[in-house]
Amino acid sequence: MCKSSRISLGQSFGSSIILFLPLFLLVSTTTGRAQQPLRWGADPSGGAPYVYADPANPDRYIGYEKEMVDALAAAINRKPEFVPTDWESIVSTLERGSFDIVVNGLEPTRDRERQISFSKPYYVFEQQLTVRKDETRIQSIADCSRLHLVMGTLGNTAASRYLEKEGIPFRGYPDPVAAYRDLELKRIDGVLMDVPMEMYYARSNPLLKAAGAPFLRGTYNIGLRKGDDALKIQVDTAIDKIIRDGTLEQILRKWNLWNEAQAELQAPIRAGQKSDTISYDLTSVSFNWRQALGRLARAAIVTVLIAFGSMFIAVVLGMPLAVGQSMGPRWIQGPCTVYIEFFRGTPVLVQLLFLYFGLPAIGIRMSGSVTALIGLGLNYAAYESQVYRAALEALPRGQWEAAYSLGMSPVLAFRRIILPQAFRIALPPMTNDFVSLFKDTSVAYVISVWELATAYRELANASGQFLLLGVAVSAFYLAMSLPLAHLARRLERHLRNRPASETETTEVAV
Repeated sequence: MCKSSRISLGQSFGSSIILFLPLFLLVSTTTGRAQQPLRWGADPSGGAPYVYADPANPDRYIGYEKEMVDALAAAINRKPEFVPTDWESIVSTLERGSFDIVVNGLEPTRDRERQISFSKPYYVFEQQLTVRKDETRIQSIADCSRLHLVMGTLGNTAASRYLEKEGIPFRGYPDPVAAYRDLELKRIDGVLMDVPMEMYYARSNPLLKAAGAPFLRGTYNIGLRKGDDALKIQVDTAIDKIIRDGTLEQILRKWNLWNEAQAELQAPIRAGQKSDTISYDLTSVSFNWRQALGRLARAAIVTVLIAFGSMFIAVVLGMPLAVGQSMGPRWIQGPCTVYIEFFRGTPVLVQLLFLYFGLPAIGIRMSGSVTALIGLGLNYAAYESQVYRAALEALPRGQWEAAYSLGMSPVLAFRRIILPQAFRIALPPMTNDFVSLFKDTSVAYVISVWELATAYRELANASGQFLLLGVAVSAFYLAMSLPLAHLARRLERHLRNRPASETETTEVAV
């Protein structure tokens, strides 16, 4: 091949690359966008019919919002990626960047709008009051207000804010299952939930019934981070698309969620008109520091009462367990060891759920606060027993022999000689356990106990004031634990420096 031919071929090849380079880049960009995931956050625990684990196949998630997100992601040519998260911290988790959007029955409120942005609405919800089948006093939510009855609902929702605004006592729950279960067990008088949850968890329950017609209309919107304007435009466009082509209606009908409210929401979009905005005043709250600190103070009192009551149970049970395991006959050692290993080897959260929801099956029903007090007390008794056992075994055997030589019985020797010395050894780890118990009361949130950590979580998630409220809550915890630690140190010094007593004389003699 001649030189000129090679030059012509090279020029032709170069021209071809230049011509096809824009097309190649466009294809590459399009392919890259298709591979880019759309990460969406939601709480699947008790999340039916929004998103929840398929009972027939727990490895996959189902729900009407799951199907809707799949349709939205397809409309913007992105792959959906589900990120399970906790409902109460879902807004702050979005702000941290753990996922791109929130799709979890999220209501747009004025306080949330200060933290995140919202898409167009995709669903119109209403509230439904549910009571027990044999309830005759309650015909509507007005009866609950007039009779000062205790309601149950999810925390930081339209329902909880409405109840708070109306002055109706209520108890917040982490999931709808626990709320409706407590209603069955007569721990509360009614449950106020969004219609989708009421339909799935209560409507088919023969022990429950609806009280009055649904009310308090609002919308579900997709939550996005502030500044994600490009993604917001994509999401809004995708919502319009799945409404116009009937995909969203088909999904809602499949899950029995289609009604007149949905038709009213979608009609303007299908007609090419701008949909009207809905006022959210009923579900909005303004943050009030005075009220917040008052609620934290009340929650701190609950924490103190639970901690002291639980520690009393732990101390009372711990010593017999320690003596039985280390000094008792074999038929006593076995049960003591089983008790200790069971409560040390299983999570305290599981133990509380068992006591709260399991015991009613055999006729034992306790309130949340009593359950937390007893449950934590039984759990810490196992740990305290090991503190006491170590303290008892640290004493020389000669202490017992010296007491017997003075004519003391085993019980008297234990009370006058052994126990005072063992108490001095056990006091520091006992104090440490007591301080830890103040913090472990936070697990009581699973049985709807309004203690300090639960109050912080709900107030901070509702207001976004994580830093300042965190400082306030830390101050409450320090105010509870520091005096206790100081008192324990003074008691240790007193026991170390007290004058010689009968116990110490015996110890010296030995």
